[in-house]
Amino acid sequence: MPLSQKLKSAIPFLILFILLLLLWRELFYSTPNELPSALIGEPVPHFQLSTLTPPMKTFTQNDLRGHVSLLNVWATWCSACGMEHPMLMKISRQYHVPIYGIAYKDDPADVKQWLEKSGNPYVLLGDDKNGDVAIDFGVYGTPETFVINAEGKIVYRYIGAIDQKAWDNTLYPLIQQYQDAKYG
Repeated sequence: MPLSQKLKSAIPFLILFILLLLLWRELFYSTPNELPSALIGEPVPHFQLSTLTPPMKTFTQNDLRGHVSLLNVWATWCSACGMEHPMLMKISRQYHVPIYGIAYKDDPADVKQWLEKSGNPYVLLGDDKNGDVAIDFGVYGTPETFVINAEGKIVYRYIGAIDQKAWDNTLYPLIQQYQDAKYG
C-alpha cells in the first residue's frame, strides 16, 4: 500500500484520537462552577429591589458595602436551590457571613412560605420578579452566588449549588482573605 494511501486511512483515527483527548480534558480538568464574568473586580451594578422579608425596605447595591458578603440569586422553583439551602443556613449560623438574596422570577407568596418552612439565611432578600437585576449581574440560571468585598465590588462568581466542598475549598478561604485585607 502506498504511503499516501496509508496516510489517508490514518487520518480518521488521528481525528478520533484528538477528539477523545479533548473530551477527556473537559471531563477531568474543567471547572463548570467557574465561568468568567466581566463583572469580576467591578462594582456591583446599580439596582433597587423591594424586600420580601423584614426589614421591609428597598434593597440596593449600597447595602452590600462595608463588609464582605455573599449575594445569592435563587428561586423556590429551582431544585438545586433547595439542595443548597441547608448549606446557606449553615453559613449564616456557623460562619456568620452575611448572605443577601435575590429571589429570581418567583412568586413572593411562594418565597415567604419557603423561608418560613426552611429558614431564612438572608440579611435582606430582594424581589426580582422580572429578572432584570439578575440580567445585570450576568445570571443565566439559579443558583448563582457572588462574593462581594467591603468596597462593594464583585470578587468571585460561583455557579451552582454551594456544598461543603465548595465552601471549604473555594468560597470561605476567599472570604477570609478579603476579611483579613479589610481588617489587616
